[in-house]
Amino acid sequence: MSETVINAAPMGGEQESFAPSETALRFKAHMEAEGLTLAQAAQMSSIPKGTLGLWLHGKYTGRNDNIDEKAQKWLESLRTRSQVRKLMPREPSFLETPSAIIFRSVFEYAQTGPDIGLITGNAGVGKTMSAEAYRKETPNVWMMTADSSMRSPTAVLRELTEIVDAAEKRGPRMMASLIRRVQGSHGLIIVDEAQHLQTESIDLLRTINDRAQIGLVFMGNEPLKGRIEGMSRDTSHAQIFSRIGMRKNRKQPQAKDTRAIFDAWGIEDTGLFQICRWIAGQPGGLRSMNKTLRYASMIAASDERNQITERDIQSAWSSLTNGELPSYAGRE
Repeated sequence: MSETVINAAPMGGEQESFAPSETALRFKAHMEAEGLTLAQAAQMSSIPKGTLGLWLHGKYTGRNDNIDEKAQKWLESLRTRSQVRKLMPREPSFLETPSAIIFRSVFEYAQTGPDIGLITGNAGVGKTMSAEAYRKETPNVWMMTADSSMRSPTAVLRELTEIVDAAEKRGPRMMASLIRRVQGSHGLIIVDEAQHLQTESIDLLRTINDRAQIGLVFMGNEPLKGRIEGMSRDTSHAQIFSRIGMRKNRKQPQAKDTRAIFDAWGIEDTGLFQICRWIAGQPGGLRSMNKTLRYASMIAASDERNQITERDIQSAWSSLTNGELPSYAGRE
């Protein structure tokens, strides 16, 4: 009689169990420290929730080494980001630069009127930051940032109904609902990046200003200024141009704007101002200057210094732009 060998097999529903890896234990400790749920940790680490739950408890029967590697990379990225955050300086808060004061005068004029204002200038002169600051401190101010997806008046109207929280956000009653929502609010609608809007959309916004008696400010780059001014010669759209009550243009940051931000960074070497002024005069303006000073401060902090040097600015500029800071920068 032959002997039959019967292999032991797990009962139905039972799962083979192993000891969780060291990486799994560190992963779990991080979840507990940060109060992360399994779903949150799975989303952040890009490890499937079902796999992650089994792996954390030593019950995953697949390639544990692959999960270990993926989890290790995520934990390492957290450590790197934490180090960067420690080096990242606190950027100066919004400053009332001379240009910001001028932009504010347009917002106040348009809201009080109510009327239409126009603010134009190259990137980095402080238009958006000034608008955001005014919106935060002034009741009934709504800000919409246009983009290339808003190709039709309907798309603009739909975006505005969301921003002002109108009762009707779809369908033929959107316009009436929007006007009811803002009428009598003595408010202001600021449209940033307005150069992306079609002429018909600009005219729609003018109609809202007229029917709802609410302030309206268009903000955008230099081409927007040319478009608006060109409407004065187009009889079909001349009404848009004629309705603009206040216009302000800033092609480049002013020297006093640059000085205010330079001083806010607490830089003791005043000889660096001319270099910063040169950077502020490049594409990106004050925004580029701020980013360069922030990265230069990180370089100094990594060397345990609390003041930046010209070499730090040169290194920061090179890293951010992939180009050398010209030797004549700030020395013209």
